[in-house]
Amino acid sequence: MGGIDRQTAHWPAGLLFLAADMLWIWAALPLVLADSQLSVHTQGTESIFQGLGLRRRVRETGNNCSEGLYQGGPFCCQPCQPGEQKVKDCTNNGGAPTCAPCTEGKEYMDKKHYSDKCRRCTLCDEGHGLEVETNCTRTQDTKCKCKPNFYCDSSGCEHCVQCTLCEHGTLEHCTPTSNAKCKKQSSKYHFLWLSLIPVLIISFVFIYKKCWKRHHDDPESGIPSPESMPMNVSDVNLDKYISRIAEQMTISQVRKFARENDISESKIDEIKHDNFQNTAEEKTKLLQCWYQSHGKNGAHAALIRGLKKANCRAVVENIQAMVREDRENSTSDLSNENEGQRLE
Repeated sequence: MGGIDRQTAHWPAGLLFLAADMLWIWAALPLVLADSQLSVHTQGTESIFQGLGLRRRVRETGNNCSEGLYQGGPFCCQPCQPGEQKVKDCTNNGGAPTCAPCTEGKEYMDKKHYSDKCRRCTLCDEGHGLEVETNCTRTQDTKCKCKPNFYCDSSGCEHCVQCTLCEHGTLEHCTPTSNAKCKKQSSKYHFLWLSLIPVLIISFVFIYKKCWKRHHDDPESGIPSPESMPMNVSDVNLDKYISRIAEQMTISQVRKFARENDISESKIDEIKHDNFQNTAEEKTKLLQCWYQSHGKNGAHAALIRGLKKANCRAVVENIQAMVREDRENSTSDLSNENEGQRLE
């Protein structure tokens, strides 16, 4: 340092001050850089926390949409109006989505919604005795009615039945909701048949008592008792089995069964939209719709044939097991009741 001082002793004063400033700047530069890096790191950390806070607020908004709004991406959106389908979600909270009109005469939507598809208009199948009463619009489905000389006596008809033609006169004419009532054929043997009825009843009672007595006197006779005779399953009431059958089938199996058993695509779509994200209820409603349109008569046999055709043989076995078990329980209860009456 002493050498430097001696060398600089003869420098001009301005040059000495400039050298001193340069030394101070070089000494302070590391501290300035360190502080700058700390500031940048702090700002980056604050930005990360702000971003997390924003995402958290978006999630909170998405989980707390007020009534009448739906979750569309990160925002709560208004629904589309009747007669429209959603094209694109809204871009701000409480905003309206981009909606487009349904195809006139082919599609409709009768209430506010947030679906990206309109419902297909119902087709009035002439082969099922139906014709159009009111055409389909963008806000209302087709309304069908029975053709002349056809009727339907249940609500929500999928097909109408041809009216009966009376050969011996009509008591009541056929209407869209009821069949014709016909006069019975008159016969000169009418009173003869009335006089034979008591004789037939007495004969039937006598034969029945004789067979019943022989059966109980001779257990080895091989004549089955009323308690052991198999029940006729052709007209089994399926109402109590519908929900259990639906549990054993997948939604695709139920839809396939419905299509192959004359349930219209528009009805399948309607049940699908009315039970959005609830496949269990959708399956039950589809099977109930089929059962209502088919009727009780022969429904059990038709159900078995339809399930076999849809490759649901495991479901067929389970249904037959359920019906057989109920039949055995019913037979057992009847046998116990008859036994109790005999003891009295």
